Amino acid sequence: MEAGRLVRSALYPLTESSVLVAMVVFWILATLAGAAGMFGIWLAIVIVPAVFRYQLYLIEVQATGAEAQPPGAEFFNWFHNVWTLFPAVIAVAAGWAAYATHAAMGTTAMIVVLALCGFVYPAFIGVLAITRSPLQSVNPVALYRFLRASGPSYAIAPAYLLVFGLADPMTQKLWPVLRSLVELFFVFSLHSVIGAIIRLKGLYDDVYLPQGIEPGDEHIRGDIEKERVAALGHAYGFISRDNRKGGFEHIVDAIAKDPEPKAAWAWYFERMLGWENRQHALFFAQHYIRDALQHGEHVAALKALMRCRLVDEDFRPFPDDVPAAIAAAEATRNTELAAVLKRP
Repeated sequence: MEAGRLVRSALYPLTESSVLVAMVVFWILATLAGAAGMFGIWLAIVIVPAVFRYQLYLIEVQATGAEAQPPGAEFFNWFHNVWTLFPAVIAVAAGWAAYATHAAMGTTAMIVVLALCGFVYPAFIGVLAITRSPLQSVNPVALYRFLRASGPSYAIAPAYLLVFGLADPMTQKLWPVLRSLVELFFVFSLHSVIGAIIRLKGLYDDVYLPQGIEPGDEHIRGDIEKERVAALGHAYGFISRDNRKGGFEHIVDAIAKDPEPKAAWAWYFERMLGWENRQHALFFAQHYIRDALQHGEHVAALKALMRCRLVDEDFRPFPDDVPAAIAAAEATRNTELAAVLKRP
């Protein structure tokens, strides 16, 4: 069953019409960019963020079992969800490392560097897709936990990458336009497989993934965002003056008035994780986890808990909430987390 699901995920870009349309559109745009001279450079600048973003979106679709949609205008915006462009930074860094290694130590050393990058890449992109945090995606602890939780199934992704690397020279005989389509299919297929591995191992629920409010009226969403930003700024004033209790009370009061309290807890938690002192976020998470457990939102509670453990592996909920957290972990078959919480 597991093998069959992975095969279906590898063929997903061909069998799912919306993904196939997206792939063909990107291919056409890339072909035009390659043939359009100076205008092609500008076209490529527009295409690049969309391609990177869609791969992360494809991972999320496969990891959650959601229905894929064609890329919207936001995929082509360089300033929309900037974290989704981080894979481009890593790709440039890997290319530079390979070039520098080749110049200093030769071809064999360069191949070793590329092989290492290829092995780590699925873990990097998987952690990034789950946490939406560039810092966590390069955190050795987070990468190790992703690898350990994936188990032997993880090897499928880098092995797939290796097979394509070995087969790529064979595509040299194809027309350049056709070769680019084959290469683009592999990119889509690889990220689809990574998402399928995440779903098979239940990793999507093991770490925190920010949950925004549902799409709706843009003006209402903008007003909610402004209210949250103002409340967080006011609370930061308390917290920066060593009055964490007062700051948290102000946020909790704001959440009580928020039209989307569940999303609000996640929103404030994510923003606090961006502060220089992330300990405040961990203390706030204890309140967040308590509220989620009390409302039966076990997955949200466990995601926040695991997200905190990526920051500090000694993190624990409030003592009174530990039994409920253990029960939630056991109910979702997260035996490893349950075992950790049972330790004195």
